[in-house]
Amino acid sequence: GGRLHETRKAIVEAIEASSFLTAHIPEGALYCFVGVDLEQLPDFNDEQFGLDLLEKQHVLVTPGNGFNIPEKNYVRITLLTEATIMRDVFKRIDVLLKEYAAAI
Repeated sequence: GGRLHETRKAIVEAIEASSFLTAHIPEGALYCFVGVDLEQLPDFNDEQFGLDLLEKQHVLVTPGNGFNIPEKNYVRITLLTEATIMRDVFKRIDVLLKEYAAAI
C-alpha cells in the first residue's frame, strides 16, 4: 500500500487501458519507462512527443533517449506524482497520441 503503490497502480491501469502504450513496470524504481506502439505510430519520436506534450497538454516527461535508450519510442515518467494527478497525466498523453494517430 501507500502513495507510491497507488501511483504505480494508476500507471499500470492507464497503460492497460491505452491502445498505444506499453511499459516496463517498475518493481521498486521511482520512475517508469513508457513505450509507444510503433505499429500504430511508426514515425513516433520521443523528443518531439515530449515537446508536443508540454506545449499542448502541459505535461512534462523526459524522452527516453536522455537515458541512453536507443529506441525513439520511450519516455520516462516519475512515480513521485500523486495517483489522481497521474491518471490525469495519462489521459492527456492519450489525447495527444490520438491526435497523432488521426494525422496518419
